Amino acid sequence: MMSYTAYFATRYLFGKHRVPFIAFISRTTMMGMALGVTTLLLALGIMRGFESVVTSKIIGFDTHIRIEKLFESGFDLSDAEIVQISEIPGIQKIFRIRKSEIMIKANGITEGALLEAMPEAALNQLYSVSSNFTGTSTAETGIILGAAMAEQLHVQISDPLLVYDLGSMTEQMGLPSIAQTQVKAIYESGMVDYDKAYLYCSLETMQALYPGENTTDSFGIFLKDIGLTAQVMDAIDEILPYSHLSISWQDRHQTLFNWMKTQQLPIFVIFSLIILVAIVNISSTLILIIMEKRAEIGTLRALGTSRKRIRRIFALEGLMMGLTGTMLGILLALGLAWLQSTFGIISLPSDVYFMDKVNIQIAFADIILISGGIILLAILFSLVPAMQASRLSPAEALRDE
Repeated sequence: MMSYTAYFATRYLFGKHRVPFIAFISRTTMMGMALGVTTLLLALGIMRGFESVVTSKIIGFDTHIRIEKLFESGFDLSDAEIVQISEIPGIQKIFRIRKSEIMIKANGITEGALLEAMPEAALNQLYSVSSNFTGTSTAETGIILGAAMAEQLHVQISDPLLVYDLGSMTEQMGLPSIAQTQVKAIYESGMVDYDKAYLYCSLETMQALYPGENTTDSFGIFLKDIGLTAQVMDAIDEILPYSHLSISWQDRHQTLFNWMKTQQLPIFVIFSLIILVAIVNISSTLILIIMEKRAEIGTLRALGTSRKRIRRIFALEGLMMGLTGTMLGILLALGLAWLQSTFGIISLPSDVYFMDKVNIQIAFADIILISGGIILLAILFSLVPAMQASRLSPAEALRDE
């Protein structure tokens, strides 16, 4: 059964008004709040979705942790240290990586790129590469190109390539080492800049290209759970000698992630101001309702209704406006997010945004935080009009009417 306070709050808000314009204003206030909530949730969802997609794709290009050397004096990790690192809880595998800055030439076209070689099993675990490439196997001799690089060079599977090792120029009187190989596979991750810059091959292919070299440029590590990155890095740093350091996938792409985090705060603030304007309108709407219901408030006071109960009626009315607008906004945001996820209504150029459609991920924590904040502010902005209503003198209110 509805309480005395709730009955009058509901009647004043959703019932008929002698001045129709007041009903229009109250509904406009709730719709404005709903649109503000929808906009803020979608903005946060788009940022969260973009970060999630980019993070997933970048992890698929890289190992979870790398051990790099600080100086060009060569790797000096002992076998015992490597075994000790591999036994750290959370590490799935550790393997060596060879890298080479190269110029690659085909059909009279030359492009620069970074060639990384690692064991076949590790190559297959780079899912942004292995799950998208066209070819028979990453294990066979040859280089794996990104689709953007293959398009620039006008090459296809099994086409020949010339590879110039730029790192060898200072060692051979300024002339780079030249080797011939072929296109073994072509991958397409949707991140065009990465597809152009990174080439991959097996350690066997790298050894075939440069038979006189068998160095290790870094060690790659895959984890059982990426959430253990910081914990595992601390354990690795205790084992590594001074000349080496561990670098996480976040550190290697820090500029991109810092840029994404920099965009989040101003977007959140701007769209929060939209909601704040709608919440301020609650006070204006309540003041109009109080002016219209002045005689009824006077009658309630004359019949013995306390000032505290009058305050509760209008504070509850403000809460109801905030709650109604918030719920409508949440439902609208979830509905639009579902439509985008199901039908991909808004598409994007993948060479710019790393994805072919807007990805919206609305987090439950965002819904709780925004809803709680809006409801609290709605109550606070209702208190001033509610206190004004409670101060009305019954005699003056009835006489004015």
